[in-house]
Amino acid sequence: MKKLVPVVVVASLLLLSLAALADQPQAGKRWLHVRVEKTGNDGESVRVNVPLDVALKILPAIKSRELNEGRLRMEDARVNGVEIRSLLEAVLALGDGEFVTIQSNDSNVRVAKEAGYLIARVDERTGSEDKVSVKIPLRIVDALLSGSPDELNLQAAIQSLSDSADDFMVSVDSRNETVRVWVDSKSTID
Repeated sequence: MKKLVPVVVVASLLLLSLAALADQPQAGKRWLHVRVEKTGNDGESVRVNVPLDVALKILPAIKSRELNEGRLRMEDARVNGVEIRSLLEAVLALGDGEFVTIQSNDSNVRVAKEAGYLIARVDERTGSEDKVSVKIPLRIVDALLSGSPDELNLQAAIQSLSDSADDFMVSVDSRNETVRVWVDSKSTID
């Protein structure tokens, strides 16, 4: 979980720079929201609101070794020896079902495909009460995989987000922070 926060913060800062270029809210416009709030002495919070149409215009202009033309290049798309792209492609090909369920003294883990969503939930029980919940529309996963085998097509995924329902896609609750990522038609975070 500690590795997730720096990634979300960096992504939030990138989105914040995009937000600075955004125009005024318009009816029907879809917004990507990222909220990271730390508890304790730091008490820091980051809130980012970016219109998806602005992200779609700016993303192709970013040219780096890892991110170019709206596509994120992945040197090694493996996590603990598992090739993530192949795993996601296999899940897309399957019908609805629960794929992984782990119940232990430390945590409960559930990974499933339900009604057009890829769902992952981790509830830690070791006194921390940390929770991670991810609910991603499968059309976004499919859009991400529309690039070559060594890349994720962020441009296509953002385009697909424009059509997604108002719903939390990522929710992390821990002792030290909360993280939320979602899309809706509001220009501010309530």
